[in-house]
Amino acid sequence: AKTYASDARLLKRYLEREATELRPWSPPPKGYRDLQRLLLRRARLIQSRTQIDQSLRGLTELGPSRRALIRHIDQIDRLILKRIRGVLRSQQWSPDARRLQAMEGIGELTAAGLIMAFHRGAFRSSDAFIAFLGLDVQVRESGTMRGRRKLTKKGPAELRRLLYMAAMAAKRSATWSAFYQRHRDRGLSTIQALVALARKLARVAFALLKNGTEYQPRLSGGGCPAT
Repeated sequence: AKTYASDARLLKRYLEREATELRPWSPPPKGYRDLQRLLLRRARLIQSRTQIDQSLRGLTELGPSRRALIRHIDQIDRLILKRIRGVLRSQQWSPDARRLQAMEGIGELTAAGLIMAFHRGAFRSSDAFIAFLGLDVQVRESGTMRGRRKLTKKGPAELRRLLYMAAMAAKRSATWSAFYQRHRDRGLSTIQALVALARKLARVAFALLKNGTEYQPRLSGGGCPAT
């Protein structure tokens, strides 16, 4: 369908050099689409809940109506969570969800998001999984700016948010507090250290899902800080 000779030559050269590495594209499973839709709907619901609560909190005459509305939103939130559990059961992913929730900081929603991402494609390694989540780091250089490191953020934003919140909880645990502190001692900011921990949690989750193993926390402080 290409009409430009230069584009046709580029495609031909690409296929000649990369054909053996290419894999046929396969659509995501139904469970992936269902979880993705539910997690995104819930994220918007909670965002709206926060905005409504903050906007109306100062109007005392609307207090009863505001509280009733918040209760109704919370009821919808519970229904969405029930639907998420139903998807996990129907896809026989509930054992994986329980396995992930054994990790410090990983709750129901984060576990569902990680399972959703894991079943999107056949990831060859944890590096590929991290890249899919958009938690991989790239170096940007422009003009006088040298060696600036930033996340690619090319994956599901809601799952990155959930992993960041999981890292905030995990850093207070005996298992991950030393990991977090090592990164702070290296000069990383609080946000950078939490992102590093979120990335580590995602790597551990990938290993559990890929190998079908149970989570075994390591309480020693001498582990490798690599993420």
